[in-house]
Order: sequence, then structure tokens, then C-alpha cells
Amino acid sequence: MKIQKLVVSIAFVSTTGFSLSATSAENQVIDFSNHSRLIFSASVSSPLAKKFGSGWTRLTFQQADGHAIPLLSEEALTQDGGVIFSRPGARALSPGGRYLVLDVIRNGTVEADNQKPQIESRQFCPILDTQTGCVTRNDTGAICGGHWDVKQEIWQSVLDSAGPDSQSMTSVAKPTARDVWTQYSNAHSQDISPFLRTALGLDNLKACDPPNAANARYYAQIEAQPGVHAATVPPLPPRSAPADSSQHQNAPSWTVRVDQAWLYERPSVGSIRHGYLIRGDHVAVLETEGPDWTRIRFSRAGKPPLDAWLKTSEIAP
Repeated sequence: MKIQKLVVSIAFVSTTGFSLSATSAENQVIDFSNHSRLIFSASVSSPLAKKFGSGWTRLTFQQADGHAIPLLSEEALTQDGGVIFSRPGARALSPGGRYLVLDVIRNGTVEADNQKPQIESRQFCPILDTQTGCVTRNDTGAICGGHWDVKQEIWQSVLDSAGPDSQSMTSVAKPTARDVWTQYSNAHSQDISPFLRTALGLDNLKACDPPNAANARYYAQIEAQPGVHAATVPPLPPRSAPADSSQHQNAPSWTVRVDQAWLYERPSVGSIRHGYLIRGDHVAVLETEGPDWTRIRFSRAGKPPLDAWLKTSEIAP
């Protein structure tokens, strides 16, 4: 039996944490509330669509500062297989808006002796950090049929053995350059590519473990290996201004009145974000939700503005 390269079909499932911001014949852009976004591009050609299905062949994650990271770029779609990315579905975003579960179908072309090649598939469910672009986990089986906890960043599911499983995103092990290099060295292998595939590629490794002084020597050794290179990111569509930007140009300015005013994705205590404003910060008031919640925009020099919810009691005109 001969197994060719695998095909991956990824469907993103959404809640109110992101929105479709632009479409065209060439790409489709999805903006997250933290100012990062996903760009779908290069739709599947007709001949390949008949074999593998329709969708997009490239998916790029763009951080809030504009840095672009291609996702699963080493599995580009060819006649033998590759990746296909689908548009969002429903309810895969975590309650705080930080993490997105990816519905991944890996299809392999299987050739048995004297038989016609067939495509076989299996579902996987890695998780994307919508702030950094790091894709973690690569689970399959019953665990993919889980759901997010209603308040916390915890993926609740069952194992193939039917036992319960709860995975907090704060404890998920992310791939590191040190681990990849150590595993490769200990294996005495001549090919580092299987170890990079475990980390879902060099680009993903750098998103999960950003290069710095502490890991620079591991990256230097990894990138010195034959055939290792970062993917070339195709030109990205320009960012468009938020649809309601003109509507809020004259929004009233309020001031933070507490030492730490925590930010929320939605008017709910279960949607708390990483970060807070401090006493004296000025915010533009965009809307209110009952007596307890206010949606604000906080301008930052050289960075995209923050759009979030605060407790109304923590700000004043």
C-alpha cells in the first residue's frame, strides 16, 4: 500500500468574536475583535476541486501589528494532495475570543496493488491562538466533538475511550525551537522535516515560540538544515477602516477612574481579555449595554486602537 501526501480541509467556526469584513473573487478577509485577521486566498482550481472539493488553498494569519503568518504552508495543494481551507461555520471561538478550534479533515490518497487510488480522510481539531497565530494541538477522534466551557478558555470533550477530558488553554504545550532541535538531534536523523511537521511547520513554530536571544541558536541550527525555509507570504489585501469608524468619530470621551479597568470581549464577566486600562486613561464611548457595560475604543500611539467592553462603574465623563 502506498500513501501519498495528505489533504487537509479546514473549516473555521465562529461566534460574535469575528466578522466577515471583505470578499472578492481573489480573497476573503475575516477580522477578529483583537484587530488580527485571517485572509483566505487562491481558491481551488476546477480540476482539483473535482478531486478534493472546493475552498481556498492559502490561509494567512495577520497579527494586529500587520505581521503575516502563513498557516500550514508546507502542505500546499497539488495533484497528490495538500490543504484546503473552508469559510467559517459556527461556535468554535472560545468564550474570551482568544482561541479558535479548527475543523481539519486530512485526506490521504491510498493506492493498493492493482486497485484504483482512493481518498481516505480523518478529522483533526487543532486550536489557533487569534492573538499570536500559533496553532497548537493536533488531536483527532472523539475529542474533536467537544465544546468550549461557557465561561472559561477550556475545551471540554471526551476521549476515544469515552472518558471525559478538559483542556485549559493556559496549560496547552506549545512547540518550541529547543524541543524540535533536541528531538531531531537525539534521533540522529538526516532529515529534520518530520520534526518540523510535528510543530506544523517552521512558520508556526516561530508564531508559538518567537525568536529571541534565548532560542536564537536553536533557530540558527534548524534553518541551517537542507530544505528548511520560511514560506513566502503573498501580498495581502489592504486593511479597510471599520464600518462604523465615521459613526464614532464624535464619540464622547470618558476617563478611567480605577487603578485597573479590565477589558472584556463582550458585555459579560466570562469574556475577560488579557490586559487592562489604568486610572486616567481616556476612552471613546461607543455604546452601552444596560446599566453595567460600556463599549469603548482606546487609541494607542503607533498601534491599532483597542475596541473592548468595560464595566460602566469604572469610567466617568
